[in-house]
Amino acid sequence: MKKLLISLTICLSVTGCATTKISPEERSKLNQTQTQLRTDGVSIIADGCLIRSELGTSLIVGEQSRLTALKFSDLFANRLERHGIKVNQKLSPFVCGFMPEEELKKYDYQLNNQTKRAEINSFPLINSERGDLSAQQQQALLHLNQSFKKQAEQAVQNAKNKQPISKALPISDEDVAIIQALTQSRYIFMTSTTGTDASFGKKFTAGALSVGVTLATMGAGAGFVTTYIPKEGQQYIIHLIDLEKKEILWSKGGLLQGKPFSKSHHSVEVTKPLSPLFEETAE
Repeated sequence: MKKLLISLTICLSVTGCATTKISPEERSKLNQTQTQLRTDGVSIIADGCLIRSELGTSLIVGEQSRLTALKFSDLFANRLERHGIKVNQKLSPFVCGFMPEEELKKYDYQLNNQTKRAEINSFPLINSERGDLSAQQQQALLHLNQSFKKQAEQAVQNAKNKQPISKALPISDEDVAIIQALTQSRYIFMTSTTGTDASFGKKFTAGALSVGVTLATMGAGAGFVTTYIPKEGQQYIIHLIDLEKKEILWSKGGLLQGKPFSKSHHSVEVTKPLSPLFEETAE
């Protein structure tokens, strides 16, 4: 846990922070990336991880996690298509797919709103609505997720030692070939939607939860950030990766709006998720 408890001042990326002014050189690089994406197309691999924080063992809510990943993926694909980007595939293979096994098994899991909660005895948590993936494909996608944690840990170490932060992802050629064959894409947008909804009992006992975030051991670092679970509320993180080069090209994070925890009025909203990679206007 301590490995990743660093300040979020290690920004999402030089070009991904909302408050960072984009230099002409950086704008030129982003424009080149736009051209590559329009030429080659992209795929989206989405993950959702919504936790109900309770007294005792907290709960991963499977149905809302899957719905949130799906709706965010659809919304994000729509934004990409507006900018002339073809979306080849949309996948959501796991629930809490960025979370390490030792962290995941600290929670209970509720498959859907009609089932009872249960201990987690298997890893990873497979999205029950994506049973068409082979074991080999699932393993390659899991390795891709895990490569972010390894890269994040190295990034933290480099930052402490004031060394350059590498964007390279430690993933095998075999896994890359499997993922490229599955997605028919060189460029992949990895999206992670996470959130915590404290139960009334926990709020009553602990008092109002403080504003801010708690970094978790489920690193999805881009060399600039790790995936984090908030104390309360929800957010998203996006990474654009080049599979052939095995590196992260761009990252972005922000607040996830809407009602992702709702059982009857579930909704997902986001403001300018592609800015500043693409110039977007608020809707």
